[in-house]
Amino acid sequence: MLRDAFLPPLPEHSREQPHFRAREKPAHYLSARWTPETLGKLVTALREGAAALREIPAEDLLAAWGDTVTLFLRSTSLERRALDPSLVRLSGLSKDGMTAGLDAVLGGVRREPAAALFAQAGRAAPEEAGPVLVVLASNLPALAVQPLLPALILRRPVLLKSSSAEPLFAPAFLTALARREPRLAGAVAAATWPGGDAKLEAPVLAEVGTVLAYGEDKALEDLERRAPGKVIGYGAKTSLAVIGAEVDPREAAEGLARDIALFDQRGCLSVAAVYTAGDAAALGERLGAALLDYARRWPSGPAARPMMAAVQHQRLEAEMRGLWQSSLPLRDGTVIVDPKPELRPSPGLRTVRVHPLEDLARLPGLLEPWRGRLQGVALAGEDAWRLEPGLAALGVSRCAAPGELQSPDATWHNGGINPLEALTSPWRPASPRR
Repeated sequence: MLRDAFLPPLPEHSREQPHFRAREKPAHYLSARWTPETLGKLVTALREGAAALREIPAEDLLAAWGDTVTLFLRSTSLERRALDPSLVRLSGLSKDGMTAGLDAVLGGVRREPAAALFAQAGRAAPEEAGPVLVVLASNLPALAVQPLLPALILRRPVLLKSSSAEPLFAPAFLTALARREPRLAGAVAAATWPGGDAKLEAPVLAEVGTVLAYGEDKALEDLERRAPGKVIGYGAKTSLAVIGAEVDPREAAEGLARDIALFDQRGCLSVAAVYTAGDAAALGERLGAALLDYARRWPSGPAARPMMAAVQHQRLEAEMRGLWQSSLPLRDGTVIVDPKPELRPSPGLRTVRVHPLEDLARLPGLLEPWRGRLQGVALAGEDAWRLEPGLAALGVSRCAAPGELQSPDATWHNGGINPLEALTSPWRPASPRR
C-alpha cells in the first residue's frame, strides 16, 4: 500500500506520531494526518539525522542516487509498477504522457549529470545551516528530485512537502533511496499537509534553515512573510521559441512540438509562443502536423472545463480576426498564426501562437513587459542565438535547441539561481532556539 509520507525514525510510543488513514479517490493510498506537534517532531528527527548524512562519502551517495534514479526510469521496475497507476490518476496526464514526463525529469538527474553537480560542489554546508524544506508544486511529476539532489550533495537534511494533488512520488523515491543507502534514512522525509495553514506550519518554518518553494507568487509571498529571509521562491513563468529565417520549418516543428506537448504544456519551460523570421504560415502548418503526431504518441490527459473553454475562446477569436489556425481536435493542440507580436500566456491544452517577426532583434524590446517572468527560450538559427544575451538580461535562465528546452540537467540554474550556492549559506535565527 502506497503512503503519502516517508518519515525518519521517530520514537515508537511518542504521542506525536502521525496517524494514517486510507484515501479512496482518485487513488487508493494511506494519508498521514498532521498536527503542529507531529510536524515539529519530524523536523527535530531530521536534525538528529544530519550527523549520519554528513558521514556518507560522496562516491557512496552518488552511487545510491544513480541507482535509484535508474530504478525509477525503468517502467518495468517493481517501484514504477506499484506507483504508475496512481500517479497517472493523480497527475492528470495520460499513461504515455506521464512516462515521457518522468523520462525528461529523471533523465536530467541520472548518474552522469548528478556527478557533474557533485564536481561543482565545494565543502558541505555548515552544520548550523539546518534542514531544508522543499514546498513542491503539482504541475510536474517527479519535480522533487531537482531540489533534493543539491541539498543532499551539501549534506543538508531535507523535508519534501508534496502537493495534495500528487503526494506519492516523493515518498516512493525516498523509500527506494534509503533502501539503497540506509544512512540517509534519518535525514530525509516526505510529507503532505494543507499548505498555507500558519499554525500547522509554524514549527517547521521556525526550525528549518531554508525554504525552497515552487508555486504562485501569492503563496510565495505568504511564506516569505511567515519565514522572512529563508524563502527561495520559484514562481510561475513562461517560455517561448525563436526561429530564424534560414531554419527548415519541418525540422523546427518536430522539436517545438515536443517542447509544447511534454507535461501537457504545464511546465515553466513549456513553449507558449513562437517568433519566426521565416514563413509563419508554413511553420504553423508543420507545427500542427507535429502536434498531431505527438497527440498519438502522448495523448493529453483529462482537461478541466474552464481550460477547454479558454482554448475554445482563443479559437473563436482567431476565427473572427481571420487568422490561420490548425484544424486539430481541441485536446490535441491549437496553433494560431498571429501577426500581432505581443506575447500572450497560453491557456494550456498544447495551445501556441506563431508570430511573424521579420527583424528578430526587436524581440527583447517586445518582451520587456515580461521581464522576470520568462524562464526558457528554444532557439534555432544564427539570428535567434544572437538574442541569447538580451534574453538573459530579461531573466531567461535557459536557452536550448527546439526539442531540448524541457530537458535540463542537474546543473541548470532554475530561475537564474545556482542550486548549490542557494543552499550553502547558513540561516542564522534572530533569537536562540529553545
